[in-house]
Amino acid sequence: MKKITITILAFILSVLLYAQETGYYNGTAGKEGDALKSALNDIISGHTPYSYFFAKQIFKQSDADPDNPNNVILVYTGRSQDNEDYGNGGDQINREHVWAKSHGSFTDVPPMYGDVHNLKPCDASVNQDKSNFDFAEGGTQHPEATGCYYTDETWEPRDEVKGDIARIIFYMATRYEGENGELDLEVVDEINTFPNPTHGKLSDLLTWNLQDPPDDFERNRNNVIYSYQQNRNPFVDNPDFAELIWGGAQPNPIAMEDFEVNPATLHAGEPVEISVSITSSQASIEEAAIYWGNDYDNLENEIFMQSNGDEFTVEIPAQPEDTYVYYNIEATDGNNQKTSVTYRYYVPKSFNGTITRIYDIQGQQDVSPYEGEVVSTTGIVTGNFGTNYFIQDGAGEWNGLFIYDAGRNPSIGDSIVITGEIDEYFDKTEMKEIQDYYFISGNHQLPTPVTITTGDAGEALESTLVRVEDATCTDANYQANYFMWAVNDGSGELLIHNTSVFEYEPVEGESYNITGPLNYDFDEWKIELRFESDVTSGDDNTPPEVIEVEPILSTNIKVLFSEDVETSTAEDVSNYSISNDVVIESASQHAFIKSQVNLTVSEMQNGDFEISVENVEDMAGNIMEPQNIQFTWASIHEMIGPEGVNVFPNPTCEHLNISFYARKGGRVKLELLNTNALVVISKLADISQGGNQIVFDLNGLPSGLYYLKVSGRDASLKMKVVKQ
Repeated sequence: MKKITITILAFILSVLLYAQETGYYNGTAGKEGDALKSALNDIISGHTPYSYFFAKQIFKQSDADPDNPNNVILVYTGRSQDNEDYGNGGDQINREHVWAKSHGSFTDVPPMYGDVHNLKPCDASVNQDKSNFDFAEGGTQHPEATGCYYTDETWEPRDEVKGDIARIIFYMATRYEGENGELDLEVVDEINTFPNPTHGKLSDLLTWNLQDPPDDFERNRNNVIYSYQQNRNPFVDNPDFAELIWGGAQPNPIAMEDFEVNPATLHAGEPVEISVSITSSQASIEEAAIYWGNDYDNLENEIFMQSNGDEFTVEIPAQPEDTYVYYNIEATDGNNQKTSVTYRYYVPKSFNGTITRIYDIQGQQDVSPYEGEVVSTTGIVTGNFGTNYFIQDGAGEWNGLFIYDAGRNPSIGDSIVITGEIDEYFDKTEMKEIQDYYFISGNHQLPTPVTITTGDAGEALESTLVRVEDATCTDANYQANYFMWAVNDGSGELLIHNTSVFEYEPVEGESYNITGPLNYDFDEWKIELRFESDVTSGDDNTPPEVIEVEPILSTNIKVLFSEDVETSTAEDVSNYSISNDVVIESASQHAFIKSQVNLTVSEMQNGDFEISVENVEDMAGNIMEPQNIQFTWASIHEMIGPEGVNVFPNPTCEHLNISFYARKGGRVKLELLNTNALVVISKLADISQGGNQIVFDLNGLPSGLYYLKVSGRDASLKMKVVKQ
C-alpha cells in the first residue's frame, strides 16, 4: 500500500463559507434605487438550491440556540425547542415562509420555495394564525407569541426580530427579479397584497430595519446559509442598502470599490496587502484608514493607508497560521466620512503530512485495510449533499470515497485534502470524524464517469461517478420509496435518488441517461442526482442543432445548442464562421451549461450577419448537420443587457409593461407601431444603469397585432405585441 508524502499550503474551506469575502459587494458603490437593486441581484442570483425538506438540517446551524445547540429558536415566540420536533400542529415546529409562498404562488417551485434565507423555524399554531398576512404595525397581542400583534390582514413580529423579518423581505424582493423563469417579487407599501407577487408594508419594514439592526444571531444565520447556498442576504451585511433602494437615501459622496486582498494565496508569517479604490464626488479624499482585528466586534488596530491617485493600499502585519482577520475602512474628504462593510480573510494553516490515496483506502476489497485508522487523503469533490459529499482521485474503479462531514459544503470541482477516520458503515467505506480540511483550488474538471449497465453496480465503483444509458424507468413513484425511482436497461434494476439538491420527475416507461456518484446504503445501490444535466432523455440518435444565437457584446456571441455538446468539437473555432469578415478568436463552452458556447470575435459593426456552424457533436457522438443562422448586431445591445427587452402581459389589454436591464444610462425611444408601420404611441425615456420599467397605457387602442420598437442612437430592437 503506497503512501505519498506531500506539503500543501491551502485555504481551509471556512474562509469561503463563513466569511463575507473581500470584494463580495464590489460593483455596488455609489448606486441607489433600481441600479443598486440590480447590482445586488447580479451578486446573489444563481445560488445553490436545496430542497424545502432539507431546510430543517440547515436550521440546526443557522437558527441554533446559542445556549443549547440541540435546539432552535422559533422566530415569533422566541422559544427554544428541540431541533427535531417538526409537525403540523400545536407547539411543533413548522418551516415558515417569511415571504408568504401564496404571494406569487411559488409552492414547490425551485429555487424560491426552498430558499433558506426566506425560511424560519416557527411554532406551528402561531404560523397558522400568522397565515399569509402582510407585515405591518398594529393589532391585538397574540396569546402565545406575546410579543406579536395581528389583525385579520396584518402581522407585527416581536421587537427582537422586526429587523430580521424586514431584511428577509428585502432579500426576496432583490433576489427574484423575473429572470431565468423565476418570479419578479416586489415589496410594496400596501397590505392585502395576496395573491400578487408582492409583499408589504414597505414603510413599516423600513422602520423595523432601522429599529432592529443585525445582531450576532442574524449574522451567524447569514453566514451559515451562505455556506450552503453560496449567496448572502446583503441587507444583513449592510442594512443601509434598504434605505438606498426603497427609502430615498442618497449614496454617500465617498465611494469605495474594487476591494482586493494580495497575494491571492496567503501564507502564515507574511504581511497581507489590502487595496481599494476610494473617490468622492465632492472633494479629494483627505485620508483613509483601516481598522482591523481578530474578532468581528473588536477592530482595535488602526493603520493609515497610502494613496496613489484613487488607489489606496495598506499592509496588515503578518499573522500566524489558522487566523482570521476582520477589517473595515474609513475615509474622509473633509466634509463627508464613510465606513465600508466589514470584510474578512483567513490565513491558512499548512498541511505537512502523509497522503494516503483513495485507491489504497478502498484496498480493492470489500473492507478497507485502513478501517478504524485516521488518514489524510485528497481528491476532487464530485457531489455535495449538505451533510455529506463525495470525492474522487482519478476516473474509474476504487477511486471514490464518501465523506460524512455535515455543514462543510464544498463546491463541486473543489480540490481538497481531508483528514478523518475510515469506517465501514454498513459495508460502505467512508471517512467520518473529520479532523482537518484544506481547500487547495476550485473549478477543476470532474473525473470522467464510467459508463455501466444498471446491473453493473458493485463495490469497485462505490462512491465513483458513473453513467447509465438508455435505461427505462420501471418505477416512477419516488414519493413512496424514500425519494428513489428505478431504471433498468435489461441487466437489472438500479435506484435513482432524488436528493436534497435536485429532484427529477420521471415518467414510467421513458428511457433516460443518468449520471452521478454511485452510493451504497441500506443494502442498495443508487445514483445520487446533483443537478439538471444528470438526467437526460435516452435513445439519443438525434444530432444537436443550434436553437439560439445571441450577440452579448460587439465582441462576444452566445451560441445555444439543443442539448449538451462535446467539448473538443464545441470549442473548435474551425467549426464556426461569421459573415462580413468577422474573425472568431476563441470558442469557450460554459463551465456547467454544456449546451452553451460563447464565441469571442473581432468587433462587429451594426448590421446583419450570418453564422455557419458545423461538425459539433453531442455527448452520444451524433454530428450536427451544417446550419446557417441569421442574426443582427446593433449598438443598442451595448445599452440593453443580455436578457433583452421584456413585455408583459402579452397578449395584453389596457396596460403594457416594458422592462429591461441597462448596462449604462442614456436615452431611448419607445414606439408602438401598427401593422401598417404607423406609430400609435411614442415615448422618449431617460434610462438608468440597472433595471428599468416603462408602462404604455393602451386604453382605447383597437385590438390586434402591434410592434414595439425600442431605439437607441443608431439602432433598434423590435418585438410583437398582441392587444386583446
